[in-house]
Amino acid sequence: MPSLQQYFMRLSYRNTPDSIYGCLRQMSTVLIVDDDPDIANIFRIFLAREGHTPITASDGKVCLEKLQQFKCDVILLDIMMAPMDGWETLTQIKNNPQTSSIPVIMVTGKPLEKREKETYGTMFYKYLMKPVRRTELCEVVRSAANSL
Repeated sequence: MPSLQQYFMRLSYRNTPDSIYGCLRQMSTVLIVDDDPDIANIFRIFLAREGHTPITASDGKVCLEKLQQFKCDVILLDIMMAPMDGWETLTQIKNNPQTSSIPVIMVTGKPLEKREKETYGTMFYKYLMKPVRRTELCEVVRSAANSL
């Protein structure tokens, strides 16, 4: 049985002509927040191949610390994390004047519920469901970075 990393790598390389190296585009610093190190590493590889500078954080608390240390252009944020979940992390990011303008892309395996959309829908840039293709992830990150 293939590992999770092998699964994502196979999924991302299907029918993508620039899948080996990617095209260097406008470089952005992207903070990847996910408690699964395999997924964080795969996203890091995807984004680095596109010319972005990826930084990883294993949970919401570490995310907030990294945002004090680095100037990030885009944040990829998982929802199901402990002890601080993605919604609480998103709220703290948006309530901080220094980070409130950073586009946040929610990337999760959890479908968006109506109540969550009503509560948080204006706070995030885009909501992506895992597994996500490399091309889709990179396009959304590029779009979010250009929205600044």
